[in-house]
Amino acid sequence: MSAGGSAAGGSASAGGLASAGGTATAGGSAGGSVSTGRLIAYVGSGNGNITAYAVNATTGAMTLLGATNGGTNPSFLAFDVPRARLYAVNEGNPGQIAAFELRADAGLSLINRVSSQGAGPAHVSVHPSGRFVMAANYTGGNVAILPVRDGGLGAATDTDPSGGQAHQIIADATGRFVYVPCKAADYVAQYRFDADAGTLSALAPATVSTAAGAGPRHLALHPGGQWAFLINELDDTMTSMRVAADGRLTAVDTKSTLPAGFSGTNTCAEVQVHPNGRFVFGSNRGHNSIVSFSFDETSGALTLVGHTPTGGATPRHFELDPSGQLLLVANQGSGNVHALRIDPSTGVLTPLGLQATVNSPAFVGMTLLP
Repeated sequence: MSAGGSAAGGSASAGGLASAGGTATAGGSAGGSVSTGRLIAYVGSGNGNITAYAVNATTGAMTLLGATNGGTNPSFLAFDVPRARLYAVNEGNPGQIAAFELRADAGLSLINRVSSQGAGPAHVSVHPSGRFVMAANYTGGNVAILPVRDGGLGAATDTDPSGGQAHQIIADATGRFVYVPCKAADYVAQYRFDADAGTLSALAPATVSTAAGAGPRHLALHPGGQWAFLINELDDTMTSMRVAADGRLTAVDTKSTLPAGFSGTNTCAEVQVHPNGRFVFGSNRGHNSIVSFSFDETSGALTLVGHTPTGGATPRHFELDPSGQLLLVANQGSGNVHALRIDPSTGVLTPLGLQATVNSPAFVGMTLLP
């Protein structure tokens, strides 16, 4: 079925999914290396479904494969393809993280659910070792480290009261350092990670402050490892940050995500870095655009490239495909997913149009399956 169809109704797991169309060559998911495979998109939506699509990396076309009942509001997902796992937040109080088997046909089979150790988990990620899954609890204002077991996820090995409205938890590529943007606290908490014990210990200083009222939401790491980019939800800015050898962050340059003269209401959401490291992208909810910046790896300066309409309302999440050719954006307010072509030499985005209609999409992520 061509893109644009509604998400399928959810049962326990999506069965008998067709093989995906479209291939791409790029870096893989956690623990993966450069590979070629079927490009698959998974959309987490407000109706509780996780919907799978085959994606054509050239045209952006999305072909519906099936849907899985992801639990209570699976608003963020994380992939571990080498270990055939997908993890989903289940927002609520108490919050949970669900572990699914990522099947060869792109379908999902539930393995188990465990406590996220707090209310309203907003983000989940896989540690580069593949041995731990990390959760950020927005309502609870804390984070949890969950061990990966043969039977799914185990009870937390560590929790930490990172800060008000913890919105994300990610590790650097080495797995030695972990970062948590805390929206209400106006800082990013920074940690050292013990990959043997699965525990966090605060760096000194333990936090890096933003401007008052900035509302730091998400952080993306540069492929070179020496830079990071923070999108601030409430003051509509993007900040480049230097990453020291000891993991500490230092803000370098901050730019508005909005065009000059815009006077409407807006909040920022997602940030992504192009695989070539030359461009950074952010989403504007209200202006309903993706902002593109070029990045100077020597100075850390951000330079505006432009703004591209997302084709819908409230672009909560977007993601680049691993090759850096394609951007899919989930427009939560208008209930659709649109595709944009990326020019890797200029950072300019070209809209490719509506690809799928989905109930309140909060997340769209792409991964390569063998």
